[in-house]
Amino acid sequence: MMASAIDGFDAVAGMLAQIGGDAAGAAADGAAVDGAAGGEDPGFVQRLLANPLLLPISLFVIFYLTFIAPERRKKADEAKMMASLSKNDRVITIGGIHATVVSVGGDDGVVTLKIDEGGGTRIKVNRSAIASITESANKPKTDGKSAATTEKA
Repeated sequence: MMASAIDGFDAVAGMLAQIGGDAAGAAADGAAVDGAAGGEDPGFVQRLLANPLLLPISLFVIFYLTFIAPERRKKADEAKMMASLSKNDRVITIGGIHATVVSVGGDDGVVTLKIDEGGGTRIKVNRSAIASITESANKPKTDGKSAATTEKA
Protein backbone atom coordinates (compact mmCIF):
# COMPACT_ATOMS: atom_id res chain seq x y z
CA MET A 1 0.00 0.00 0.00
CA MET A 2 2.78 2.39 0.95
CA ALA A 3 4.78 1.54 -2.16
CA SER A 4 1.85 2.42 -4.43
CA ALA A 5 1.50 5.84 -2.76
CA ILE A 6 5.19 6.54 -3.29
CA ASP A 7 4.90 5.45 -6.93
CA GLY A 8 1.93 7.81 -7.33
CA PHE A 9 3.97 10.71 -5.94
CA ASP A 10 6.84 9.85 -8.28
CA ALA A 11 4.44 9.82 -11.23
CA VAL A 12 3.06 13.26 -10.29
CA ALA A 13 6.58 14.63 -9.82
CA GLY A 14 7.55 13.28 -13.23
CA MET A 15 4.56 14.94 -14.88
CA LEU A 16 5.38 18.26 -13.20
CA ALA A 17 8.97 18.00 -14.38
CA GLN A 18 7.74 17.42 -17.94
CA ILE A 19 5.42 20.40 -17.77
CA GLY A 20 8.21 22.56 -16.39
CA GLY A 21 10.52 21.39 -19.13
CA ASP A 22 7.92 22.11 -21.80
CA ALA A 23 7.31 25.58 -20.39
CA ALA A 24 11.04 26.33 -20.31
CA GLY A 25 11.36 25.14 -23.90
CA ALA A 26 8.40 27.25 -24.99
CA ALA A 27 9.91 30.30 -23.29
CA ALA A 28 13.20 29.73 -25.07
CA ASP A 29 11.34 29.38 -28.38
CA GLY A 30 9.42 32.58 -27.65
CA ALA A 31 12.65 34.43 -26.88
CA ALA A 32 14.10 33.30 -30.17
CA VAL A 33 11.01 34.49 -32.03
CA ASP A 34 11.06 37.86 -30.26
CA GLY A 35 14.74 38.30 -31.02
CA ALA A 36 14.15 37.51 -34.67
CA ALA A 37 11.18 39.87 -34.90
CA GLY A 38 13.27 42.79 -33.71
CA GLY A 39 12.13 44.04 -30.27
CA GLU A 40 8.39 44.51 -30.26
CA ASP A 41 6.77 46.72 -27.64
CA PRO A 42 5.63 44.96 -24.47
CA GLY A 43 1.91 44.57 -24.07
CA PHE A 44 -0.33 47.11 -22.35
CA VAL A 45 -0.59 45.07 -19.15
CA GLN A 46 3.19 44.71 -18.90
CA ARG A 47 3.70 48.45 -19.37
CA LEU A 48 1.01 49.19 -16.78
CA LEU A 49 2.53 46.86 -14.20
CA ALA A 50 6.01 48.28 -14.83
CA ASN A 51 4.79 51.82 -14.11
CA PRO A 52 6.25 53.11 -10.82
CA LEU A 53 3.13 55.18 -10.10
CA LEU A 54 0.93 52.10 -9.89
CA LEU A 55 1.65 51.40 -6.22
CA PRO A 56 1.03 54.95 -4.87
CA ILE A 57 -2.12 55.34 -6.94
CA SER A 58 -3.52 51.99 -5.84
CA LEU A 59 -2.70 52.78 -2.18
CA PHE A 60 -4.50 56.13 -2.49
CA VAL A 61 -7.57 54.44 -4.00
CA ILE A 62 -7.66 51.88 -1.18
CA PHE A 63 -7.20 54.64 1.43
CA TYR A 64 -10.00 56.70 -0.17
CA LEU A 65 -12.43 53.78 -0.29
CA THR A 66 -11.58 52.70 3.27
CA PHE A 67 -11.51 56.01 5.13
CA ILE A 68 -12.58 59.10 3.19
CA ALA A 69 -15.70 57.90 1.34
CA PRO A 70 -17.44 56.37 4.41
CA GLU A 71 -16.69 59.50 6.45
CA ARG A 72 -18.21 61.74 3.78
CA ARG A 73 -21.29 59.51 3.66
CA LYS A 74 -21.61 59.67 7.45
CA LYS A 75 -21.35 63.48 7.47
CA ALA A 76 -23.97 63.75 4.73
CA ASP A 77 -26.37 61.51 6.70
CA GLU A 78 -25.79 63.57 9.85
CA ALA A 79 -26.43 66.83 7.96
CA LYS A 80 -29.66 65.38 6.56
CA MET A 81 -30.73 64.34 10.08
CA MET A 82 -30.00 67.80 11.47
CA ALA A 83 -31.93 69.43 8.63
CA SER A 84 -34.96 67.23 9.32
CA LEU A 85 -35.01 68.10 13.05
CA SER A 86 -38.41 69.58 13.95
CA LYS A 87 -40.71 70.21 16.89
CA ASN A 88 -41.95 67.13 18.86
CA ASP A 89 -39.12 64.90 17.62
CA ARG A 90 -37.76 62.54 20.28
CA VAL A 91 -33.98 62.80 20.38
CA ILE A 92 -30.96 61.51 22.27
CA THR A 93 -28.12 63.92 22.99
CA ILE A 94 -24.44 63.02 22.94
CA GLY A 95 -24.59 63.07 26.75
CA GLY A 96 -27.28 60.38 26.74
CA ILE A 97 -30.24 62.62 27.62
CA HIS A 98 -33.54 61.46 26.12
CA ALA A 99 -35.76 64.45 25.35
CA THR A 100 -38.40 65.95 23.10
CA VAL A 101 -37.68 68.95 20.86
CA VAL A 102 -39.70 72.01 21.87
CA SER A 103 -38.22 74.51 19.43
CA VAL A 104 -35.50 74.62 16.82
CA GLY A 105 -33.49 77.83 16.65
CA GLY A 106 -32.73 79.47 13.37
CA ASP A 107 -29.22 80.56 12.51
CA ASP A 108 -27.76 80.27 16.01
CA GLY A 109 -28.04 76.45 16.03
CA VAL A 110 -29.67 76.21 19.46
CA VAL A 111 -32.39 73.62 20.13
CA THR A 112 -34.67 73.71 23.15
CA LEU A 113 -35.42 70.28 24.62
CA LYS A 114 -38.11 69.18 27.07
CA ILE A 115 -36.67 66.55 29.39
CA ASP A 116 -39.64 65.47 31.51
CA GLU A 117 -43.15 64.59 30.38
CA GLY A 118 -44.72 67.35 32.47
CA GLY A 119 -42.88 69.95 30.41
CA GLY A 120 -41.42 71.83 33.36
CA THR A 121 -37.76 71.10 32.70
CA ARG A 122 -36.30 72.51 29.51
CA ILE A 123 -32.72 72.83 28.39
CA LYS A 124 -31.02 74.51 25.46
CA VAL A 125 -28.36 72.59 23.59
CA ASN A 126 -26.41 73.12 20.42
CA ARG A 127 -27.74 71.39 17.35
CA SER A 128 -24.45 69.46 17.12
CA ALA A 129 -25.11 67.94 20.58
CA ILE A 130 -27.96 65.81 19.21
CA ALA A 131 -26.71 62.29 18.51
CA SER A 132 -29.82 60.74 16.97
CA ILE A 133 -33.53 61.14 16.35
CA THR A 134 -35.37 58.17 17.84
CA GLU A 135 -38.88 59.13 16.82
CA SER A 136 -39.76 61.81 14.32
CA ALA A 137 -42.91 63.88 14.58
CA ASN A 138 -43.36 63.63 10.81
CA LYS A 139 -43.30 59.84 10.72
CA PRO A 140 -46.16 57.71 12.03
CA LYS A 141 -45.49 56.05 15.37
CA THR A 142 -44.53 52.39 15.37
CA ASP A 143 -47.09 49.83 16.47
CA GLY A 144 -45.85 48.38 19.76
CA LYS A 145 -42.14 48.48 18.93
CA SER A 146 -39.75 50.56 20.97
CA ALA A 147 -37.87 53.39 19.36
CA ALA A 148 -34.54 51.72 20.03
CA THR A 149 -35.41 48.63 17.98
CA THR A 150 -36.65 50.68 15.04
CA GLU A 151 -33.48 52.80 15.10
CA LYS A 152 -31.24 49.72 14.96
CA ALA A 153 -33.20 48.17 12.10
